[in-house]
Amino acid sequence: MRRLFILCLLIAAPALAGELDGRYQANLDNQPTELILRSQEQQVQGEYLEGPHLRLKLSGTFDGQLLQAQISDPASGQILANMNANYADGMLNASLAARDPASGEALLREALFQRIAPAPPPADPNQDPALVGTWIYEQMTNSTGLEFASLTTVTTLRIRADGSIEQWRRSVAGGSEWSYDRPGELQYRGRWRSDGDLLLVQLQGASEFRPAARYHFSEPYLVTESNTGKMTWQRR
Repeated sequence: MRRLFILCLLIAAPALAGELDGRYQANLDNQPTELILRSQEQQVQGEYLEGPHLRLKLSGTFDGQLLQAQISDPASGQILANMNANYADGMLNASLAARDPASGEALLREALFQRIAPAPPPADPNQDPALVGTWIYEQMTNSTGLEFASLTTVTTLRIRADGSIEQWRRSVAGGSEWSYDRPGELQYRGRWRSDGDLLLVQLQGASEFRPAARYHFSEPYLVTESNTGKMTWQRR
């Protein structure tokens, strides 16, 4: 029997700059706002669109987690704002710092930009289409001592029709007088395919597909079994 690999395997695989590419949307001060990002290695170019008329140039760098960029007037080249944004799980948590040209007052604006999903490619006969989607697995632990505390771990498994797969984990903890919210961390990224009831994954940088877990559906859930145990996932 083939050995099943750990589905939640942690590997050192920082997000590549190419993973940043795409269109992101947010609502900033009640205005629809969009980022269009294109990258080459660590260099990032793109556009910042706000409302129906404002279209500005964006340029900066991305180290796999932090995007540092300047937003400028495409005609004059004048820098209008600086942006720092943390990337995780297809989202950019951004802070934009600008200066009011009339008053000189510093303005700080914050927004969460979410990637716009691209159109799905044609179906692959080696991929079970029922697996495609975003799946969530939650684990909650509560203390039984005098001081109540709880820990919730949320694992997000993204299986895409283009053959890519990635898994993120986020932890939230709290007690009566404290709380802890940890941003999502990438656990692994790669390619996937299916063979009967077996999910196979080619980890980023690996040369071949290896068994990750056996799976079946118990509507509306996805159930996986590997050497980490049994996990029941809910579609998001």
